[in-house]
Amino acid sequence: MFKTIQLSFSAVCFVILLAGPTHAQVTATGKVLDAETKEPLVGASVFIKNTTTGTSTNKDGEFSLSLPQKTGLITVSYVGYNSVDLQPSTDMVVYLTPSVSLEQIIIKVVRADEAEPIAKSTIQRAKLEEVYRGEHPVFFLEELTPSIFSFSESGTKLANYGSMRLRGIGQERINFTLNGIPLNDMIDHGVFFSNFSDIGNSFESVQVQRGVGTSSNGAASYAGSINFESVNLEKRKQGGEIGLSAGSFHTYRLNANLSTGMIDNKWSFFGNYSKIYSDGYRYNTSTNAHSFFFSGGYFGEKDLIKLNVFDARSKNGLGYSAVAKSDLDTDPRTNYLNENDKDDFGQRLVQLQHTRRFDENQSLTTSAYYGGASGDFLFTYADSDTTFAQINFPLRNDHYGLITTYFYEAEDWNASIGAHAYIFDRTNEESNTPNFANPYYLETSSKKELSWFAKTEYSFDKLTVFSEAQVRIAALSIQPDYGFIGIAPEGDIEKNWTFINPKIGVNYKFDNQWSGYASIGRTGREPTKIDIFGGFNLGAANYAQARANTFDPEYVNDYEAGLNYQSQKATIGVNLFYMDFQDEIAPIGEVLDFGVQKRDNISDSYRAGIELDWNTLPTNKLAYQGTLTYMKSEINSFTDADGNTFQNKTPILSPQWIINNTVKVFPTDELTFSVSGNYVSESFLELSNDPSLVLPSYFVMDAAVNYETARFRFRLELNNIVDNTYYSSGTPVDVDFDGTIDEPGYFINAERNVMGTLTVKF
Repeated sequence: MFKTIQLSFSAVCFVILLAGPTHAQVTATGKVLDAETKEPLVGASVFIKNTTTGTSTNKDGEFSLSLPQKTGLITVSYVGYNSVDLQPSTDMVVYLTPSVSLEQIIIKVVRADEAEPIAKSTIQRAKLEEVYRGEHPVFFLEELTPSIFSFSESGTKLANYGSMRLRGIGQERINFTLNGIPLNDMIDHGVFFSNFSDIGNSFESVQVQRGVGTSSNGAASYAGSINFESVNLEKRKQGGEIGLSAGSFHTYRLNANLSTGMIDNKWSFFGNYSKIYSDGYRYNTSTNAHSFFFSGGYFGEKDLIKLNVFDARSKNGLGYSAVAKSDLDTDPRTNYLNENDKDDFGQRLVQLQHTRRFDENQSLTTSAYYGGASGDFLFTYADSDTTFAQINFPLRNDHYGLITTYFYEAEDWNASIGAHAYIFDRTNEESNTPNFANPYYLETSSKKELSWFAKTEYSFDKLTVFSEAQVRIAALSIQPDYGFIGIAPEGDIEKNWTFINPKIGVNYKFDNQWSGYASIGRTGREPTKIDIFGGFNLGAANYAQARANTFDPEYVNDYEAGLNYQSQKATIGVNLFYMDFQDEIAPIGEVLDFGVQKRDNISDSYRAGIELDWNTLPTNKLAYQGTLTYMKSEINSFTDADGNTFQNKTPILSPQWIINNTVKVFPTDELTFSVSGNYVSESFLELSNDPSLVLPSYFVMDAAVNYETARFRFRLELNNIVDNTYYSSGTPVDVDFDGTIDEPGYFINAERNVMGTLTVKF
């Protein structure tokens, strides 16, 4: 443990005797870290105050500065951070807080700062670049933050479809935003990162909040929220980079980006293009995708106008069906879907942001946005013994929204109020190939929401008190296809919900190294259209159910408490949580179309556990970091539609243990070797907790070597180095289609595979 040490009078005299009466010197040593992420700041300036005498930090954020004995203060500064003046000493640990520029004010809408009592992980760009290779965010986040595990339909954890679970809770119950703009489908709450190919290369940072967290925009922050910040134009230097990747399963990636830097201190532009192709590990799960991201801004003295545009399209071979264990034993790459089952989807987002700083205390940020998605989704079935036919399931979403937030910041307290309104329109069709122009099913739906929040934060010396309240009012209107249903029209199906979501908490800073927090929050979440229908379309069999109010919203009371330790050589976080659910909307084991599990209201259930994350530097040549989650999840009581009662059962796909460990070795400043291991304990595939229907525990190891200079970076990865056969998701399957479950079905992951990436900077 390192701590600030004041030089005693006797020590000063000893230095004077050694150095002589006219050349006495002392040495200030220490490390400069980001106050939020605890990552070292490379190249931070350390100067004698009001002089040009100084030095800068090395790759580990460390510095050593010789000073005249009578030196007063030193100034520590870094671009984009608030400077601090300190009394020099040895083994200093200096934490710099990011300065909130006009560009970053919008991120404050959904971000929790260091003092807020929220279980969170904030990952900056430098950390992302260490692990990123073009994969979807759900795949790389499990390595960087506690309580996440993911699965991939193609088996590669790179492209195609995939999703994550946070604290054992599905992705549709996690809030995702980019610069505060919702990414979730507002009607079904899903996020399909397959449509956002290689978006991670345009991120400046990511914050993962676990539990209800702070108020966000769009889908409820229920299991947690994940908010992405796009590239910071003010910080981005002039130049660009080209990246080329190649790996197993005929995987290729091209990425290129270009930044103008600041032009006349008023304008800045950034563009990124990516192309990814992969055959996938499982048969017929290829991906052919491209994406483009653009960001440009005008920076005035008090105003910022910024435009962000994202457009992408992907074509995937589909693999959404779990495969029976017996078939995987015969051929691990088995895919039940036809080779002609493919999708062709595009997604786009446009955000126009204006931020105004009125004075040093007040600012206002407003964003107008449009998000859209559209495409085809083909399913092939046996029309007879010798022929096949296809159904297309095209859809289109149009999402229009407006967000505005006012901030007031004083020395000891700050407050913010904000509002968000959107309209989300959806068209669902079904048609027989190739008669796409005449669908036999056509249903439209629309969702409108108005939400607002107020947040305050007061600091009393070492104590910070946080409070917040959010109100969400949402209305869903469904226009059924009465011709398909076969009944006389009865008007639209209308659903309305109002949620009041309060949070309160405290953070106490014991000293420069230790801090603790505790919080209580409550939030509610409406069911999706799939929940209301009990399926994907509306027909005679489920029409009465959909029109009646038989599916309730879910609520959670979330209790969190944690302790953080920070020093020059280690950062450690411990978080305890208890999530008490009412009418939890959770999977019950039955599989609907496209591999989606049917969900129902489970009246009484909870999840509780402990989360740890750590980052240590035992020596300057060795780092050890990781995360650990132990969780107990239980359904106290649930009775299904057939009258079966389940008591004291573990929810589906909710493992007790999730552990990630990474060891890094730095032989030189340019070279890094790393080995990581990921362990997830077994979980159940259905509610009776039948021991024959479980997802087995798995442990997978990866290794990488990274060589980086000012102009080049080369990264070589060897994944699944011990060539384990492992599965990261699954469902029970009825092999002979007789209505009885026969055995477990799984989504397998790739065998040992390799990926190499060369990046050239200019």
